[in-house]
Amino acid sequence: MNLSHQKRVALLAARQAGKVLLKYYGKKEFVRQKSNKSLVATADLEANKVIIKIIKKHYPNHSILSEETGFENNKSDYKWVIDPLDGTHNFLHQIPFFGTSIALEHKNEIMLGVIIFPVLDITAIAEKGKGAFLNEKRIKVSSKKYLDHSFIMIEFSYSKRKEKIDFLEKLVHKTIDVRNFGCAIYGLLLIACGRCDGFVILTTNEWDIAAGFLIVEEAGGRVTGLDGTKWNPKQKQYLVTNGKIHNQLLKYVK
Repeated sequence: MNLSHQKRVALLAARQAGKVLLKYYGKKEFVRQKSNKSLVATADLEANKVIIKIIKKHYPNHSILSEETGFENNKSDYKWVIDPLDGTHNFLHQIPFFGTSIALEHKNEIMLGVIIFPVLDITAIAEKGKGAFLNEKRIKVSSKKYLDHSFIMIEFSYSKRKEKIDFLEKLVHKTIDVRNFGCAIYGLLLIACGRCDGFVILTTNEWDIAAGFLIVEEAGGRVTGLDGTKWNPKQKQYLVTNGKIHNQLLKYVK
């Protein structure tokens, strides 16, 4: 499948959304709280509009799933999965770990993923079967083989915090560095480019992980459910690693 045009559209949409985020970054703006206690800013909504406008201009019959506007089902084999601003709380506190995520699915299989971080000037992209790239340079996961002295991330949003604390307690006596960056796509990028070795995700949504999971897999990493089975976008909990420590880390999350 030739996705050269879809890739150009995804990159254009992500970069234009990035310009919107930069316009609002560091400025006081209207913020409201969602039912799940997460925050949404004006920048979220404007970036979302820009992305959808560009996609619809080129692919008016494709379906679109967006964090901010839900699912527009056009009964197409193609579905765009969008998170205009992942890391909203970082964005609002002027912490530069936030960005835009755009993925394209064909018949429920992720074929294309683009994530950008406008402040950091980072663009990551992957096509199914063609590898993963960071600012046009091929990337791969780390070569770490053992949990000792590995670098593990955990998603630590409001939901299921008791489960997350229970997991951390299991690691108390392990020589492991644990981090939370407050941005799923940034964590996935760190796995893909070999800077971190594992990522435990206990609460998420399809728009947070669709593009990033493809980038990780194309960089040589592994993604499963917490039971070690093949992942699917309807799940909420995942284990993401360089592949080499996957089974070792699974013992702590099962």
